[in-house]
Amino acid sequence: MLKIQNLDLITRERLLYGANMDLEKGVVYGLSARNGSGKTTLLRTISGLRSESTGSISIQEEDKTLDLVESKRQLFYYETSEWLDLNISGWDYLKFIEFTWKNNPYMTINELIAFWEMDNYIKLPIRKYSLGMKQKVLLSMYGISGAAYLLLDEPTIGLDTKSLKLFEKFIIRAKNNGACVLFSSHQNDSVYSVCDYIYEMEDRSLKLINKEMED
Repeated sequence: MLKIQNLDLITRERLLYGANMDLEKGVVYGLSARNGSGKTTLLRTISGLRSESTGSISIQEEDKTLDLVESKRQLFYYETSEWLDLNISGWDYLKFIEFTWKNNPYMTINELIAFWEMDNYIKLPIRKYSLGMKQKVLLSMYGISGAAYLLLDEPTIGLDTKSLKLFEKFIIRAKNNGACVLFSSHQNDSVYSVCDYIYEMEDRSLKLINKEMED
């Protein structure tokens, strides 16, 4: 379990006060809030890219509690396709993630290329990619990481209707293979249909919604 306890989220203003989250493996969570509410800041903090002085973030495995440094290969977060080096190919990125994370992914690189239909461009420099192509590479990086905890920031940006359906299948496949998925999107986005629970950021607090009870 990825556990967030009593977390204050502060930038130029306080975005969250005393936030708590219990993120379990094999469960899909949505993170919903209006633009500017701090979704990206929260994901950065959970992933360890930034820190806060109040609260704790840890991964609990059986009777052990690991900090994020100890468990870095269990978590994957790549914020945006804008981080991709335009002179490197998607193939290079997938091979790098496979080598660096050293987990057992539930899809191979070739399976991911076929799933996202990237065969005709995956070995080209990323500067030749459209936004949708870059987003498919980014999502494939999550798949090849084999990480137990997947944090995604607005992962459907640039995806067409067909690719949105593939995204839902991709998330369900990750869940069925035991991954915990937390992804953000716009309020009331239809993509939240794939979630088991939704965390709503509102009035500087997090509210957990059970999708089954809501439906």
